[in-house]
Parts: sequence; C-alpha cells; structure tokens
Amino acid sequence: MALPVDPETALPWQKLAAALSALVAAEPREVGGLDQHEARIQAVADRLIGQGVLDPAELSARMTALASRLGGDKDRAHPKTRFSNARPNDIGGMPGGPVSTAAGTLEDWERLAVALGAAMGQHGVTNLHERRRAAEDLGDDYHRLGYFERMVQANANLLYEKHVLTREEVDRKIAALRKAK
Repeated sequence: MALPVDPETALPWQKLAAALSALVAAEPREVGGLDQHEARIQAVADRLIGQGVLDPAELSARMTALASRLGGDKDRAHPKTRFSNARPNDIGGMPGGPVSTAAGTLEDWERLAVALGAAMGQHGVTNLHERRRAAEDLGDDYHRLGYFERMVQANANLLYEKHVLTREEVDRKIAALRKAK
C-alpha cells in the first residue's frame, strides 16, 4: 500500500497506518514451531520492519527490556498489586465465588433500565465505553450496588455529565413519585 504522503516526510502514525492497512489481507508466513497468533505477530513485525516503520535494533532492545521487567514476575501478580489505577471491576484472577447460571426473571424496573440504556446508545447519547467508565467511577458503590442499580446510577451520572438532566430535576421527580404513592 502506498503511503498517503512522501515516505521521507510521512509522520510515524501515517507510516504505521499504511503498514497496518497493508497487513489486513496479509497471511502470516510459515514459521516453524509458532502457532497462528505467534506467526501473525511475527508477520506484522516483519512487514513493519520491511516498510521502515520499525527499527529492528529498537524493537530488539524493547523486547529485551520487557523480558527483564517481567523476569522477576514469575507468578504474574494481579495488576491490583502492581498498579494503583486498577478499576473496581478489575478482579481477573481473583477468587469470586460461585456464579449461578440459572436464568432469573427481571423486575419491570430492571427491564426498563436495560431498555433505556439501549435507547441512549442507539441515539448516540452514550456508548458502551462511557457506560463502563461511569460504572467503574462509582467507587465503593460499585460493589455495594447490584448490577441493575449500578447500571441506573452510571447512566444517571452520564446524563448529569452531559447536561441532559440535572440532579435537581431527578430529585424533584423522585419526590413527586414518592408523594403520589
């Protein structure tokens, strides 16, 4: 694939984009002893080196540095023990207890929460990544609230952030609903 600009003046991201575009249709070369994923990443590296996007010496130095950093991490400690920015839902590899696979019935408000979330996504008000981030931003409430409660609170927080609703409007509506009961 030709670069959109002269290779001498192309920015690194332009070279990378051109190289990755060329790789979409590329099949990994046969490399003895490598599985398909290992062969594909080797093909990607070979192509990027061949197109001048990656420097083999720099790539080798980065791989050596990475191997050195991971060398002492034989048990691959959970990220929460290594990184302070782990999110509340980052529980991979930690014991979580049994998971019930029995189908349950949803309450009307739970079905409404799912439908509203889907409608907000379909109309471009929010997207999956924003909803996940909003749920993770609940802090201690992430573990205190149930699944659908987290969904509702996360969606409400997104609507507050985007100035679609105000907390005062929601509080007034909740008060009116309680009074009507």
